[in-house]
Amino acid sequence: MPLASEAWLDRYVGMNYYITDCEGVGGRVKERLEDFIVEEVLIDGQVVPTSITGKPLPKIVNKPGPWVWMIIEKRGIDAITLLLILSRKLGVNPRDISFGGLKDAVAVTSQIVSVRGVSINDVPSDFGRDVKVLSAVSMDRAFITSDIWGNEFTIRVRNIDISRMGSINCVLNQLMERGLPTYYGYQRFGLRRPNSHVIGKYIVLGEFDKAVDELLAHAYPMEPPRIREARELIARGDYSRALELIPRSYKYYPERAVLRQLVSNPRDFVNALRKLPHELLNLYVESYQSYLFNLALSERIGRGLPINRRCLVTLLPYSMSMGYRQSTLST
Repeated sequence: MPLASEAWLDRYVGMNYYITDCEGVGGRVKERLEDFIVEEVLIDGQVVPTSITGKPLPKIVNKPGPWVWMIIEKRGIDAITLLLILSRKLGVNPRDISFGGLKDAVAVTSQIVSVRGVSINDVPSDFGRDVKVLSAVSMDRAFITSDIWGNEFTIRVRNIDISRMGSINCVLNQLMERGLPTYYGYQRFGLRRPNSHVIGKYIVLGEFDKAVDELLAHAYPMEPPRIREARELIARGDYSRALELIPRSYKYYPERAVLRQLVSNPRDFVNALRKLPHELLNLYVESYQSYLFNLALSERIGRGLPINRRCLVTLLPYSMSMGYRQSTLST
């Protein structure tokens, strides 16, 4: 039978079961950034490489137009931080930047990012130590999700217990019988603050005050004392003092952007959220979708139903009781 997860974070993001009940082999992933490499795969099959794997750059024909497509390699940076870095360094609005998909933060990743309103001559070779530009071409349109087929992963697992390697056959046999679950993992929800799906739920329900409260006031155990203190001040309505405590860094850009609006208008939750990049608001909603997918997949695994072939499943009770009100948070 599938094994129920006892990890609070697993259950918090809807990953309630392992598909197998085999003994584990230990091991750790992402001890170093180079242990997890993600390379974008274009719709024509070409791979957008990192400098680590040494694969050839994709052949992309220049086309005159207002866009520049850049092949970006980033190290240990999430997609929203990358967006903010490019916006600030190139002097463009975040809405003039687009990409085909999000990539893991704790990793070395490569992808195409398009920027409107700059020329190739405006593009530096890097945007700091952790963001390199491997190539750039002029283009007549934005790079979007339909331009990519998927991602190619190179993953290294360290410190495996060799004495338990016999468990691999158990795992493989059960996977062949039951299928491999494709949960949305921690990177979709966050590790330091795994609440993007909670914020997204409140946005979908139109409960913008609760979305702001979750973004700003809910402290998580892995956060440093200074940040937890700031969140306690926010919970008491002392936005000005909290703004002084939160560092001026890309990591805390969402909190600072929303807080600045609340300092001038403490009840203007809608416009406070509108201060965030459109891509980040979309990410919150997509994270909620991912959470619901994880719950549905967990329900199927928990019932002992295979996930590698079709079968009739009744609708989950909680999927009917989530409720929905049309959101008015347009950006």
